[in-house]
Amino acid sequence: MCGKMGNNEIDSMKNMMAMSVYFVIADAFDIDAMDIEPNNDLEKDFHMTSSSQQDLSDSVADMFNGCQLDFSTIHNVQNIVDQIVTVH
Repeated sequence: MCGKMGNNEIDSMKNMMAMSVYFVIADAFDIDAMDIEPNNDLEKDFHMTSSSQQDLSDSVADMFNGCQLDFSTIHNVQNIVDQIVTVH
């Protein structure tokens, strides 16, 4: 069974990857993935600590084939999605 989650195959793939990112973030911060919004700030909204940042980094690397996040440019959820979708 196939599902369409965008205007074309590329959009659908990006949207599926974004959903996966949301679940990785939810796991790292112990929150419900359905409560995550693209503009959620990692520090202000999720109270990111160095420990949760490392958990997130490790989980992203596990899920996305060794992808390493550049936290110097990450402030919100959409920044993470953009980094992962751009790399892959």
